[in-house]
Amino acid sequence: MLILSNEEIESFLSIKTCIDALERAYRSWNQGKAINRPRTDLVLPSPNESGVYAFKSMEAGLTDPPIVAMRINSDIIRWRQQGERVLKTKVPAAPGDKYVGLVMLFSTENGEPLAIFPDGVVQRMRVASSSAIAARHLARADASMLALFGSGWQAGSHLPAMCAVRNIKRVNVFSPTKANREAFVKEMQQKVAAEVHAADSPEDCVRNADIIATTTNSLSRVINPDWVRPGMHVTCVRVPELGDETIRKVDRLIIHSHKHAPENYVAGFGDDGIPAHDAIDIIKRGPGKAKDSLVEHPFWLAAPELRELVAGSVPGRATPEETTCFLNNLGIGLQFAAVGAAVFTEAKAKGVGREIPTDWFLESVHP
Repeated sequence: MLILSNEEIESFLSIKTCIDALERAYRSWNQGKAINRPRTDLVLPSPNESGVYAFKSMEAGLTDPPIVAMRINSDIIRWRQQGERVLKTKVPAAPGDKYVGLVMLFSTENGEPLAIFPDGVVQRMRVASSSAIAARHLARADASMLALFGSGWQAGSHLPAMCAVRNIKRVNVFSPTKANREAFVKEMQQKVAAEVHAADSPEDCVRNADIIATTTNSLSRVINPDWVRPGMHVTCVRVPELGDETIRKVDRLIIHSHKHAPENYVAGFGDDGIPAHDAIDIIKRGPGKAKDSLVEHPFWLAAPELRELVAGSVPGRATPEETTCFLNNLGIGLQFAAVGAAVFTEAKAKGVGREIPTDWFLESVHP
């Protein structure tokens, strides 16, 4: 069984490899040759400074390659108000001020465990790759200017991913903290051929943009609907970053999954899963009210899924004047199966990682 670190994965995993692996997986899923179990979140009180404990899990299986992946997160989460925005923060509360996120791979040929590794690098690259795949089908072929909101972990993968599918010549970056966005620009300028600039305001960031990508931790709207203009493509990593009014302005909409939100199992709220993008939406409403107020499906849920777009079951951009949008509304286990399989294959080929006895994880007692 192979053990890998984030650092080892980052040393060889390219955005192109991720995009290619995901495109194949989306086609397989659309053909019924892959299966995905939607994400669930289990939420408990935590004594850690008013945060909550959240255990998140998702799985998926592919027939080619014959692999199943399970991704889990064991998190301490806090929410805070910043002006009019609600921000969600994962607290590095594990020993050494670290996070806990793991991907486990299993063979569907004989059931054996194949690999285990942290989810960090794979997590950010699979999100960005899905956004880039959507942009390949939905953004104008001549799109050359990217407006990027956010200067953190997800922004750092989305910028090169967008450059991988379009000839991006200029990137404007905005985030609320000037020092953060300037440091981000300095770092990213070394990684892409496009000119990367820090914008002084959101309005400056979107001026003349062909693509707007939001990669923030905001649970409130980031994009003003007035900024959406003909020919533009918009994408997000959280639906609230755009908001309903912005989404309604686009001509062609693609979503990641028809499962619009995770099933949340919250201590004190009964044993039934409650669909919500974030547990704070449930907690604010209180027991007895949360389920009734959150069961309504959003209007955008009728839009086609990304797998249909990739497989050619639904059309992409039809005209240069169309406004298009991809809602990366929910992470799915299929992404970890696809990218995880690519990681495993490349690591074995390059001799990267540490092998431990598979027998440690096997048993002779009938389970």
